Amino acid sequence: MRALRFALALLVVAVLHFVGMQLFPWFFLAADLFLVVLVFNAMDGDTLAGMLGGASAGLLTDALTGGPFGLFGIADTIVGYATAAAGQRLVIQRASSSLLVFCVAAAAQQALVLGISVLILPRPEVPDFRWVLIKVASTGVLGLILYQARTRLLIRMDSWRRSRTSKVRFGR
Repeated sequence: MRALRFALALLVVAVLHFVGMQLFPWFFLAADLFLVVLVFNAMDGDTLAGMLGGASAGLLTDALTGGPFGLFGIADTIVGYATAAAGQRLVIQRASSSLLVFCVAAAAQQALVLGISVLILPRPEVPDFRWVLIKVASTGVLGLILYQARTRLLIRMDSWRRSRTSKVRFGR
């Protein structure tokens, strides 16, 4: 069930990414929706799910952005695993903590992409630092919004479960 939800989230994000790139050519420089989904998936501490989710999100990113294939696949696999490993050791119960996790993951991804590019490409492109800061901030904000929406949904579902009444009635 979890893998199906993750695959569905990746599908939705792929459509949003495609639409965003059609409307704004700089969209991927400003926001990485795949990273948001992957970090959200890995925050519960399952390292295998974090690693496999990172690999699939990264390879999908590579396929849709047209860069060197495998660059984001490798970086996102590492970020997914590291986020899940951190999720095993940290208790993230506040929105500010989730914001920090998303921002650190985005900064780590950007550093890994640059490091891998330097290692495998003859002439690596160094991204403009302003776009890196924008991407880290937008990933943090989008992750925070997703985290808070999930928290509110869980609270409402719990409240509904506790307050619902049974529809089964026995006649006299």
